[in-house]
Amino acid sequence: MSDVIIKLTDVKKIFQLFWEDLVVFENVNLEIKRDEIVLFYGPSGSGKTTLLNIITGLIEPTEGDVEICGLYYDQMNKQEKNDFRAENFGIVFQDNNLISTLTAEENLLFFQEMLGGIENSDEKRIENWLKKFGLENRRKSFPEQLSGGEKKRLGIIRALINNPHILVLDEPTGNLDDETRDQICEIIKDIFQKTDITIVISSHDPKLRNIASKIYKIEKKKVSLEIEFPERKKEDKIIYRPIKSIEKWEKIEIEEELERYDIFEEFFEQAIYEDKENYEKRNEKTK
Repeated sequence: MSDVIIKLTDVKKIFQLFWEDLVVFENVNLEIKRDEIVLFYGPSGSGKTTLLNIITGLIEPTEGDVEICGLYYDQMNKQEKNDFRAENFGIVFQDNNLISTLTAEENLLFFQEMLGGIENSDEKRIENWLKKFGLENRRKSFPEQLSGGEKKRLGIIRALINNPHILVLDEPTGNLDDETRDQICEIIKDIFQKTDITIVISSHDPKLRNIASKIYKIEKKKVSLEIEFPERKKEDKIIYRPIKSIEKWEKIEIEEELERYDIFEEFFEQAIYEDKENYEKRNEKTK
């Protein structure tokens, strides 16, 4: 498979309003490779979220082609597109999209159920993720009882449940204090370096510029490459998982499926929030 996992060709997006046609951006041509962490950087209202929604297939471009993992959205029907998105993307929305009537743990279990059912191993895995992301003591808390940083961490865990090939984060540090923004940046960086996941971010936060290997600027209806940092790409030792082909609807072999879980279990064993003691120390500092 090509190293290019996302490719946009001559993409244009127009929103039809009652009084005029609003051109969000046009002539967008870009490629994102599997070993990159990419930031779409620009002011509020520049079209960053719209571009992410086009990449994830949530909305269609007015013109142009969107190729993800070697396949084109315009060749898929609605169900195929939904299945393809669930298989390949993990999405963290700007407002986190947590279900207010479910606890932190229940939010994760509910999402796992939507993806195909819950097994005992899944419950244990979710318990481990909550611990590694410093949310072990918040598992029974409802979203309104969580801080902004805790909600964001929970949203990231949920996005990783399906072991995606691509993690998409919309304003992951928005409305957070400096210390929490730094924590989220470190989490994103750690996920990128220790797994085979390609990461795509939209933000106007300059802190995220410090972890991106490629930065695109969105301004005046244009999306242009601003700068690249080759030294920030993934290490060569990362082994990439195979990507399913929607054209043949072939199931990944059992050995490959186990390999996917091994990659994630290894990452979470080395996660940023290493143990309960460190978590409690951080809590003491914030009291």
